[in-house]
Amino acid sequence: MEHAEKTTRCPMWVKLLLGVSLALNLAVVGLVAGMVLRGGPLGGKGPVAMGYATPYVIALPRDLRRGVFNGIRRDKTLPDRKARRADYQAMVAALRATPLDTAAVEDLLRKQADAVTRVQARGQMAWLETVAGMTDTERAAYADRIEEVLRRGGHRKKGGQPKD
Repeated sequence: MEHAEKTTRCPMWVKLLLGVSLALNLAVVGLVAGMVLRGGPLGGKGPVAMGYATPYVIALPRDLRRGVFNGIRRDKTLPDRKARRADYQAMVAALRATPLDTAAVEDLLRKQADAVTRVQARGQMAWLETVAGMTDTERAAYADRIEEVLRRGGHRKKGGQPKD
Protein backbone atom coordinates (compact mmCIF):
# COMPACT_ATOMS: atom_id res chain seq x y z
CA MET A 1 0.00 0.00 0.00
CA GLU A 2 1.45 3.25 -1.03
CA HIS A 3 0.91 6.36 0.98
CA ALA A 4 0.03 9.21 -1.23
CA GLU A 5 1.82 12.27 0.05
CA LYS A 6 -0.12 15.41 -0.29
CA THR A 7 2.02 18.39 -1.09
CA THR A 8 0.76 21.86 -0.37
CA ARG A 9 2.13 24.91 -1.99
CA CYS A 10 2.73 28.15 -0.23
CA PRO A 11 0.16 30.75 -1.28
CA MET A 12 1.42 33.54 -3.50
CA TRP A 13 0.45 36.26 -1.00
CA VAL A 14 2.74 34.68 1.63
CA LYS A 15 5.65 34.74 -0.82
CA LEU A 16 4.94 38.38 -1.65
CA LEU A 17 4.70 39.30 2.04
CA LEU A 18 8.03 37.62 2.76
CA GLY A 19 9.63 39.42 -0.18
CA VAL A 20 8.35 42.82 1.00
CA SER A 21 9.53 42.06 4.53
CA LEU A 22 13.00 41.15 3.27
CA ALA A 23 13.17 44.34 1.19
CA LEU A 24 12.21 46.49 4.19
CA ASN A 25 14.76 44.75 6.40
CA LEU A 26 17.48 45.36 3.83
CA ALA A 27 16.46 49.01 3.55
CA VAL A 28 16.75 49.45 7.33
CA VAL A 29 20.15 47.74 7.36
CA GLY A 30 21.26 50.04 4.53
CA LEU A 31 20.11 53.14 6.38
CA VAL A 32 21.86 52.12 9.60
CA ALA A 33 25.06 51.22 7.74
CA GLY A 34 24.95 54.53 5.88
CA MET A 35 24.49 56.46 9.09
CA VAL A 36 27.39 54.64 10.77
CA LEU A 37 29.68 55.20 7.79
CA ARG A 38 28.67 58.86 7.61
CA GLY A 39 29.54 59.43 11.27
CA GLY A 40 26.30 58.97 13.16
CA PRO A 41 22.99 60.80 13.13
CA LEU A 42 24.72 64.18 13.15
CA GLY A 43 26.81 63.36 10.09
CA GLY A 44 30.10 63.46 11.98
CA LYS A 45 29.53 67.05 13.06
CA GLY A 46 30.15 66.13 16.69
CA PRO A 47 29.33 68.27 19.68
CA VAL A 48 29.22 71.55 17.79
CA ALA A 49 26.09 70.35 15.97
CA MET A 50 24.44 69.65 19.33
CA GLY A 51 25.08 73.14 20.69
CA TYR A 52 27.93 75.46 21.37
CA ALA A 53 28.02 74.64 25.08
CA THR A 54 28.37 70.88 24.66
CA PRO A 55 32.19 70.74 24.37
CA TYR A 56 32.51 73.08 27.36
CA VAL A 57 30.31 70.84 29.49
CA ILE A 58 31.86 67.56 28.33
CA ALA A 59 35.36 68.85 29.14
CA LEU A 60 34.42 69.70 32.73
CA PRO A 61 35.32 67.18 35.42
CA ARG A 62 32.25 65.23 36.54
CA ASP A 63 31.83 67.02 39.89
CA LEU A 64 31.99 70.47 38.27
CA ARG A 65 29.65 69.36 35.48
CA ARG A 66 27.13 68.23 38.10
CA GLY A 67 27.51 71.60 39.80
CA VAL A 68 26.58 73.41 36.58
CA PHE A 69 23.51 71.23 36.07
CA ASN A 70 22.52 71.60 39.74
CA GLY A 71 22.76 75.37 39.32
CA ILE A 72 20.18 75.13 36.56
CA ARG A 73 17.94 72.74 38.50
CA ARG A 74 17.94 74.95 41.62
CA ASP A 75 16.54 77.91 39.67
CA LYS A 76 12.82 77.72 40.46
CA THR A 77 12.00 80.41 37.86
CA LEU A 78 12.80 77.93 35.09
CA PRO A 79 10.20 75.45 33.81
CA ASP A 80 10.42 72.03 35.43
CA ARG A 81 9.71 68.69 33.78
CA LYS A 82 5.98 68.92 34.60
CA ALA A 83 5.67 72.35 32.95
CA ARG A 84 7.57 71.20 29.85
CA ARG A 85 5.34 68.14 29.57
CA ALA A 86 2.25 70.36 29.82
CA ASP A 87 3.61 72.52 26.99
CA TYR A 88 4.15 69.44 24.83
CA GLN A 89 0.63 68.22 25.55
CA ALA A 90 -0.74 71.66 24.67
CA MET A 91 1.14 71.49 21.36
CA VAL A 92 -0.26 68.03 20.62
CA ALA A 93 -3.78 69.31 21.30
CA ALA A 94 -3.19 72.39 19.11
CA LEU A 95 -1.92 70.22 16.26
CA ARG A 96 -5.00 68.00 16.47
CA ALA A 97 -7.42 70.94 16.43
CA THR A 98 -9.50 71.42 13.30
CA PRO A 99 -8.93 73.86 11.78
CA LEU A 100 -5.32 74.44 12.81
CA ASP A 101 -4.96 77.56 14.95
CA THR A 102 -1.55 78.75 13.74
CA ALA A 103 -1.59 81.64 16.23
CA ALA A 104 -1.92 79.17 19.15
CA VAL A 105 0.89 77.00 17.75
CA GLU A 106 3.05 80.08 17.25
CA ASP A 107 2.39 81.19 20.86
CA LEU A 108 3.39 77.76 22.16
CA LEU A 109 6.57 77.78 20.06
CA ARG A 110 7.40 81.27 21.35
CA LYS A 111 6.79 80.13 24.95
CA GLN A 112 9.05 77.10 24.49
CA ALA A 113 11.77 79.18 22.79
CA ASP A 114 11.66 81.64 25.69
CA ALA A 115 12.04 78.77 28.18
CA VAL A 116 15.03 77.41 26.24
CA THR A 117 16.64 80.86 26.21
CA ARG A 118 16.16 81.24 29.97
CA VAL A 119 17.58 77.78 30.69
CA GLN A 120 20.54 78.49 28.40
CA ALA A 121 21.23 81.83 30.10
CA ARG A 122 21.12 80.20 33.55
CA GLY A 123 23.39 77.40 32.35
CA GLN A 124 25.88 79.89 30.97
CA MET A 125 25.94 81.77 34.29
CA ALA A 126 26.42 78.53 36.25
CA TRP A 127 29.23 77.53 33.88
CA LEU A 128 30.88 80.96 34.16
CA GLU A 129 30.71 80.79 37.97
CA THR A 130 32.41 77.40 37.78
CA VAL A 131 35.15 78.60 35.43
CA ALA A 132 35.68 81.79 37.45
CA GLY A 133 36.31 79.61 40.54
CA MET A 134 39.18 77.76 38.82
CA THR A 135 42.81 78.60 39.36
CA ASP A 136 44.88 79.72 36.38
CA THR A 137 46.40 76.25 36.16
CA GLU A 138 43.01 74.50 36.36
CA ARG A 139 41.59 76.83 33.72
CA ALA A 140 44.51 76.16 31.36
CA ALA A 141 44.07 72.40 31.82
CA TYR A 142 40.34 72.83 31.20
CA ALA A 143 41.06 74.71 27.97
CA ASP A 144 43.29 71.78 26.91
CA ARG A 145 40.42 69.35 27.62
CA ILE A 146 38.05 71.47 25.50
CA GLU A 147 40.52 71.24 22.59
CA GLU A 148 40.71 67.47 23.12
CA VAL A 149 36.89 67.18 23.10
CA LEU A 150 36.72 69.17 19.87
CA ARG A 151 39.45 67.04 18.28
CA ARG A 152 37.83 63.74 19.29
CA GLY A 153 34.26 64.75 18.57
CA GLY A 154 32.98 64.73 22.13
CA HIS A 155 33.52 61.09 23.06
CA ARG A 156 34.31 60.53 26.73
CA LYS A 157 36.08 57.77 28.54
CA LYS A 158 34.62 56.23 31.68
CA GLY A 159 34.66 58.62 34.60
CA GLY A 160 33.40 61.62 32.67
CA GLN A 161 36.70 62.86 31.26
CA PRO A 162 37.50 63.13 27.55
CA LYS A 163 39.39 60.17 26.11
CA ASP A 164 43.18 60.42 26.18
